Amino acid sequence: MRADTGQVQPDPKQDQQAPPGQFVSDEHEADCSRFLQEVKESIRHRSEAGLAREP
Repeated sequence: MRADTGQVQPDPKQDQQAPPGQFVSDEHEADCSRFLQEVKESIRHRSEAGLAREP
């Protein structure tokens, strides 16, 4: 989050990292990565639409 604007800025390096933890299969790891990416996109869209929580 940027202190000067209060906006969340995506970190390109963070999007490329594998999710934390140990997985029983590569498929589960891929599913977790996809889920986390979708959640991040949803949060970004809500923030851009002005629907983010007020601190």
